[in-house]
Amino acid sequence: MLKAEREDRNGGMPPEPSGIVGFVVKIILVCFVIVSALAAYIEKDRIQGYVDSFSAVPPDAAMLALYAQMDIQPLPAVVASRKPLATHLDTLRREPCDWDALYAFAGDLQTAGYKREAAKVLVAFSNKCQPSNVALNWAADILYGLSDLDGALKTSDELLKMSGDNAQFHFNRGQMLHSAHRYPEAINEYYSTIGLTDDQRSLNSIVFSRMAASYVALENYCEAITPLQSWIAINPSKNDTRQVQTMIEEYSSKGRCERAYATGSERLPTQGKDVILAKISVNGVSGTFIVDTGASFVSLTKEFAERAKLPLSNDYSVLMQTANGVSYAQRSTASQIKLGKVAANDVATVVLSESGKSLGNGVDGLLGRSFLSRFDVTFGANEWRVEAKK
Repeated sequence: MLKAEREDRNGGMPPEPSGIVGFVVKIILVCFVIVSALAAYIEKDRIQGYVDSFSAVPPDAAMLALYAQMDIQPLPAVVASRKPLATHLDTLRREPCDWDALYAFAGDLQTAGYKREAAKVLVAFSNKCQPSNVALNWAADILYGLSDLDGALKTSDELLKMSGDNAQFHFNRGQMLHSAHRYPEAINEYYSTIGLTDDQRSLNSIVFSRMAASYVALENYCEAITPLQSWIAINPSKNDTRQVQTMIEEYSSKGRCERAYATGSERLPTQGKDVILAKISVNGVSGTFIVDTGASFVSLTKEFAERAKLPLSNDYSVLMQTANGVSYAQRSTASQIKLGKVAANDVATVVLSESGKSLGNGVDGLLGRSFLSRFDVTFGANEWRVEAKK
């Protein structure tokens, strides 16, 4: 028999590594073993932690009381024992109404994937410690993000009972109602958002586009144009974009609004006064109105609205900022408003709950942008002009 030598490549034994090559191979093997062992240890720790969450010793009485205070079930031990949650829980066990600790705890619960629990903690704080619009607003936002519209709206209702004059909270609720397909209520909230905002230039276009979207969902295409025109009227040089005009053209075509939306032109005296009064016809009934380019909507006193036979539901759920503070109003629509030789059909209006005297003796309403934004309006020293947009 022939003896197989190590140098013989056809022999039965592999060649033995020599020198530096052998050393490198050994190092690689050692590293591989170490990494494999470390990975196995980490995985074991993860699995053991998961098991521990079910087999750990139950929370003590103080911790159970804290969980009850926060209206949530005890967290798994593997979650509750890790920082920073463990630190917050320790603080809250001693001081369950510590806002700083609870605020941080809610945020870390969200990060850990316990979003619903975070919302419950925030609501419980507002109910059991001290009323907090910050906590309720955050909780409503979390629930809305979880598509829990019932929970979000319930929390939002509590929030508005506390801070009903906050425009942002009304806008948030409007979005929730739109998502719930409760479009008329959503429009009310968008009305309140605009009506409660002192400086309309601070509003974002999304407020007006969302209101338009709610009208579109109801297939009220002509009425959907009004919020878009109102947005343009706030700052024409900036807001009159091709995108907005495209939306207006689309809705006008679908609703066949061209003929009835705005017609005619007129020149009227300014009377040499800062406050311009105009004779307006609403549904054929004449009244005296203050021309107010800062008012978002045509506003009418309740007495005049009844004479003009506007559809009234007595649902005074829209909030408006008036000279006398925040006032309730209801949303309605005038079939036609005429100013001299100009006219517009299906004009969005608000009917004030206050007595007509709140606007001044002999004044029946305010001629706002829901009418004026349909026209090109210019003011001069002696006269002001109104002309249908081309």
